[in-house]
Amino acid sequence: MPAGSTYCIARGMLRGPIRNVRSADAEGGNYVAFDIGNQFLHPNHPLGWIRRLEIDIDGETVPAVGSFFVLRRQWFPLTHLRTITDVWWHMGETATLNLSRPPIAPGRRVIACRFFVSLFVNTPKIDLDDLWPSLTQNISAELICEG
Repeated sequence: MPAGSTYCIARGMLRGPIRNVRSADAEGGNYVAFDIGNQFLHPNHPLGWIRRLEIDIDGETVPAVGSFFVLRRQWFPLTHLRTITDVWWHMGETATLNLSRPPIAPGRRVIACRFFVSLFVNTPKIDLDDLWPSLTQNISAELICEG
């Protein structure tokens, strides 16, 4: 792989099974959930280092609105992830992606995630003004939905 083209070990980052979850909150939303492990090579950044996260299930993009990145029982909206300056996702730590969408049928599903990460290297800060370029990291795996 060419230098500068990858910033993570993609194999094994996406972890099944996929779960259909009915929220217990007042809104009673439906989520499709699966786990993701931090295998970024230089994980010493706040969550805001992730400029944008796009997720596809079987080739269909899941809207970021209403979807969440869950870390240590804290729910972060995907649409606000880029603004989180005080929470860090540590190397080897597992988070859960709760995607707002109807339940999916049991079987094998192809999950694809596109992380747009900042190349700003001052780790205690994030690039709120998008002055620095970002690097796209494509991660995909076939996961099983158990129903």
